[in-house]
Amino acid sequence: MANAGQPLKPAGPRQRALLAALLVRARQPVSLAGLIDALWGENPPVSAVANVHTYVSRLRRDLTDIGLPGRLTTDSAGYRLHVEPDELDSEVFEAAAARARAALAAGDAAKAVAIWQEAWQVWRGTLLEDVPRAGWLEADVVRLEEMAAAAREDSADARLAAGQYGALITELGVQVRQFPLREGLWWRLMRAQHEAGRRAEALETYRAVREVLVDALGVDPCDQIQDLHQEILRGGRPEGLNPVRPMQLPPDVDNFTGRAAELAELRKVLTQRTRSTLAAITGKAGVGKTSLAVRAAHEVGDQFGGGQLYVRLGGTGSSPRDPATVLAELLIALGVHPHAVPEDLEARAALYRSQLAARQVLIVLDDAKSMAQVRPLLPGSDSSAVLVTSRVQLVGAQTVNLDVLGAEDAVRLLGEIAGADRITAEPDAAAAVARYCGNLPLALRIAASRLARRGHWTVGRLAERLAGEGTRLNELRIDDLEARASLAWSYDALDEVQQRAFRLLGLLDVPDFPGWVVAALLGVDVPDAEEIVDSLADVHLLEVWQGRYRFHDLLRVFARERANEVDSADDRASALHRAFAAWLDLAVQAESGLPCRFLKVRLAPERSGLDTGRLLADPLAWLEAERDALVGVVEQALELGMTSLACDLACALTTLFDLRSHYDLWRHTHELALSAAVEDRHRAILHQGLGALAFYRDHYGEASEHFGQAQEIFARTGEHRGHAYANLGLGSVHLFHGRLDEAAVRLERSRETFGCCQDESGEAFALQALGIVHRNQGRLDDAARCLGKALEIFRRLGSRYGQACALFSIGLHHKARGDLSQTEQALLDAIELFRAASCPRDEALALHVLAASYAEQGDAGKASEMMSRSLTVFSPEDESAGKAATLYSLGWVAHRNQRPDEAAACFEQALRLFQRLDMQVHVSRTVNALQQLGLTVQGR
Repeated sequence: MANAGQPLKPAGPRQRALLAALLVRARQPVSLAGLIDALWGENPPVSAVANVHTYVSRLRRDLTDIGLPGRLTTDSAGYRLHVEPDELDSEVFEAAAARARAALAAGDAAKAVAIWQEAWQVWRGTLLEDVPRAGWLEADVVRLEEMAAAAREDSADARLAAGQYGALITELGVQVRQFPLREGLWWRLMRAQHEAGRRAEALETYRAVREVLVDALGVDPCDQIQDLHQEILRGGRPEGLNPVRPMQLPPDVDNFTGRAAELAELRKVLTQRTRSTLAAITGKAGVGKTSLAVRAAHEVGDQFGGGQLYVRLGGTGSSPRDPATVLAELLIALGVHPHAVPEDLEARAALYRSQLAARQVLIVLDDAKSMAQVRPLLPGSDSSAVLVTSRVQLVGAQTVNLDVLGAEDAVRLLGEIAGADRITAEPDAAAAVARYCGNLPLALRIAASRLARRGHWTVGRLAERLAGEGTRLNELRIDDLEARASLAWSYDALDEVQQRAFRLLGLLDVPDFPGWVVAALLGVDVPDAEEIVDSLADVHLLEVWQGRYRFHDLLRVFARERANEVDSADDRASALHRAFAAWLDLAVQAESGLPCRFLKVRLAPERSGLDTGRLLADPLAWLEAERDALVGVVEQALELGMTSLACDLACALTTLFDLRSHYDLWRHTHELALSAAVEDRHRAILHQGLGALAFYRDHYGEASEHFGQAQEIFARTGEHRGHAYANLGLGSVHLFHGRLDEAAVRLERSRETFGCCQDESGEAFALQALGIVHRNQGRLDDAARCLGKALEIFRRLGSRYGQACALFSIGLHHKARGDLSQTEQALLDAIELFRAASCPRDEALALHVLAASYAEQGDAGKASEMMSRSLTVFSPEDESAGKAATLYSLGWVAHRNQRPDEAAACFEQALRLFQRLDMQVHVSRTVNALQQLGLTVQGR
């Protein structure tokens, strides 16, 4: 229902059913009980009356919104929808049908056909499609469907009388499949085929209708059909015609390189045909879909005796081709006379399937927009096969997803076109050209063609010209080939929101990104953002990678070009700031509840407003997934002058870097941020972070320097909590240097300041450190008091990590006292808590100490078991100091168990990790152990 081009769109199925009931009985009153019956039948809900009132109210509002106020009225008889006689399709159709029947009765068949054509323009689609029906509404629909069925037969009679057999055969071929039990349609199809001289088809139609009726009802066709069958049998045989064999494939592709696996897959699919074989090649612009399709079609073409059809569908252009137009071309190519091509899409598709039914034809459909464009062009039998190329996924097709060429094939393609000698002479430059082209075949062909045309150029010269990102696409064009134009076709097909998302995403200097980032860039909800990003991936403007998204290099260049052309500098900067701020907000939320081995000033950035429940369900996993993107944000924010945001993010990342031993990234981000930091607060926090990093790497002098600078800035700015953190760091450095008195002074100051700041967590960590100092001083009772109070505070705060740290220190305290049973229990409790807090290195350290305790008791088996468990805490990819220390200890355990080969292997792995982490004290210790034990490792 519509008015002046404004459609009425009822919100739900019952709302549509209400409108349908009132339209079916237009201008008639329908009672409340009648509407309930039409909507629910014999099982209405308890709320049916209230529901109807709501639906009626909504319908009145919707009618008013499209300019039809007052059409729905209520009186004592019920509800009434006022519709003029020429406004209701079913009434217009019935009036036209009556005129057509009158014209045929008067002997004017041509006029009858013309009127029927007008009538069927009104009857669109399926009656009350997507409308639930019950009660009397279902019965009224049956009546209307019967009216339509009778009209189909009368319309066919008009075409028979007018001698329009070809078009009628096509129409009825479709209708008998839609309504297989309507014998009147079958009779008229047989009659049209017989009159058109297509005797074999008429006899096949009789066989088909008989099979349908016997299978469905157990009866033979009616007498009228059987009489016609006998009449056909008595007739003559039509003359046979030699079918046309189209051969439309373009020439095979020169310099085709690689794609062996893809070709093998396509050959398998196309030659082992099943019903309606459909193979598809999908991929981004310029990836070589058409080249692969043409090569595959040529390789299997001789297995299709009926020929090959090839058509460009223009799916990436501004005007994709209409399937009806394409069908007309294909029918003519198959030998159908242009005058015999039906008018409408369905009739053409039916005739096309008929033409292909007895042939073996390979159909190549290049550059499809969607499955809706392809579907009418599919054959109906298994004798033919279809190969489609598209930038979108085609549901139902056996798909080969085409990616860029591998590095070797990319360089080989350059050599095929530009000359192998030139490419071989400059391998590094050739690799650079391929890299700048993103290994994209179209870009590679253009680059190689430019080299081939300019024989005086070196490959290095072309590489230099391609190196500049801002001008790269200008270089990638020659004659009618242009990388930018190919990419623009996909971009131009997007709607405005998708285009803006594509442009702004291209501004991000990150290796990959999540879908939600579009929510920040565009200011939309997360579900809408993810839908937008998926739609860009569907047309291969983005790549899906490990559940995230990324750009092909040339597409990123193109996106930035478009952004610089379309979006103002302020708009670009604002969008990036929103995205960076959202990353910061989520990072701070994610790290806020995670354990961290050093205390730091926590941040409180502005909230982004994103729904973080699903995103941050596993905070540590989220931080790890976003790690490289977050580092990229720090770098890009600094380049753009967003210094405060970059510093905040670098500070927030220390928790992740600490838990996952990403020491190189820790140093990189902090030193970058510190070099640009302006605010004292940022400088102090960054020094604090660098101090902790140096402390973990056993660089105690560097750690002391950073903690000292942090303390000085915190003191100057009156940041008491930060000052306490710095003192805690300095006290820890003194503790590890063995300067116990200095350590005690620093830690006691830290504890007092934390107490003044009412920071119980900080106070507890200071007490734990003081307990370690007192234990090392031999003041075991003081140590016990400090450690016990620390554990009490951590338990009150519910800090699993803090409890684990305190229990670990208490275990060492019991060990110093010689109470091995208490040592074992405290360490076992600490191990469980470290595991629950996802702190593998601390868990491994506790396992080390427990193993040593078992060893002292002479239990080598338990000691070995604990050491082995400590290694399983770490993943194979883990390259942390904790894993290195574990391997070092395992080396000693293996040595004591007289397994020299295993000991050497453990020491070798530990040594390599210590060297990579630049932990020189541990490197020296491991080398000394190897020398002491007389072991050798590979490479030493």
